[in-house]
Amino acid sequence: MYPPIRETPPQRRGLGIAALVLGIAGLLTLLLCGIGVILAIIGLVIGIIAVVRRNGRGMAVAGLVLSVITLVIAIGFAVWFYGRIQPCADRARYPTKADRDRCLEERVPFLKPSPTP
Repeated sequence: MYPPIRETPPQRRGLGIAALVLGIAGLLTLLLCGIGVILAIIGLVIGIIAVVRRNGRGMAVAGLVLSVITLVIAIGFAVWFYGRIQPCADRARYPTKADRDRCLEERVPFLKPSPTP
């Protein structure tokens, strides 16, 4: 008589897939008002949970890597942006709002000042 065949339980990959999707979505939506940062943070948390639970581990690691890349790019952009606009806040050098707006236009060309009522 043959030994009974044991069926292997189906692999659970839901969290790994979710981490991968969030990592990709975070990277793609980074420039949409920072939505990518939120998605990357969520993807990072879900990816860590998936790796710990061994739930789609390969996809979870890929999602973690993409989420970390997204966060590094976002932090780098924030540091660059703050470095560009910070000198324009010097009221001794730029006493009026018009002067500060002109400084911002020169230092960050894609930034347009809002009209004053």
